[in-house]
Amino acid sequence: MVDISVVIVNWNTNALLQRCLESLRRYALSEEEGEFAVELWVVDNGSSDGSPEMVAQQFPTVRLIRNEANLGFAQANNLALPHTTGRYMLLLNSDTELQSGVLQEMVTFMVQHPAVGIAGPKLLNPDGTPQYSCDAFPRRPFTLLRDKLGKILFQGKTRSGERERMAPESADEPVAVDYVIGAALLIRRETYEQIGGLDERFFMYAEDIDWCYRAAQAGWSTAYVGNVSLYHLNRGSSDASPELAARLARLRATSLLQFYRKHYGVLSALLMQVILFFKRLQEGIP
Repeated sequence: MVDISVVIVNWNTNALLQRCLESLRRYALSEEEGEFAVELWVVDNGSSDGSPEMVAQQFPTVRLIRNEANLGFAQANNLALPHTTGRYMLLLNSDTELQSGVLQEMVTFMVQHPAVGIAGPKLLNPDGTPQYSCDAFPRRPFTLLRDKLGKILFQGKTRSGERERMAPESADEPVAVDYVIGAALLIRRETYEQIGGLDERFFMYAEDIDWCYRAAQAGWSTAYVGNVSLYHLNRGSSDASPELAARLARLRATSLLQFYRKHYGVLSALLMQVILFFKRLQEGIP
């Protein structure tokens, strides 16, 4: 039986995807001869840079799905996930590079912690420094407003026990968190079968938050595995001009509002929309 199914969604990241697949071939596929079996899936979202042709020619064992258009992160992953056979499924960005032992160590952690449904490794910048890898679930608007008022009244100090965000990226051991970043997200098959695939209403961003939230509601915990790491270049399909960067910022806001509407209700989404509007004005974002 396959231990882990790796699913990579690609959109015009030919060179990065090639490096990612080479790292998988070096540190994962070569281990199929032993006791650790891996299957690779690439879902191409209508790339025009020759990515699918590169995969077919240079990595013939990779299962390749070609879409005619960019269907988004969630829908593209959902095309592959039902057909995977691994005990665990790893969503992996095309701008990541594995190190030796990453997949085995992640699977070992999951075997040793059966209550964990989703886990993510430490993401590293190219220089080896830790990167934003996990966080707390988005706070409700009333909590945000209360904290903002508290900062004003108490000269920038938050109340005891409050947190701006969960940021244990420097931790070198597993830590329980609310959610892990979708750049490298491992889900247990039992968890996937219970909560279903990614919500396709999220075109890009926040689908990882939603997945972990649904897992938590179903009784599963999420873990940041700080003693396991891989490189995340953090520049791929979303590495772009200032104009596209602004568009992506708006897309993040749209996805965040979708999360609020789905899990916290319409009123919370409306209040959050007002908060984001004034935040954009303050930061000078159109």
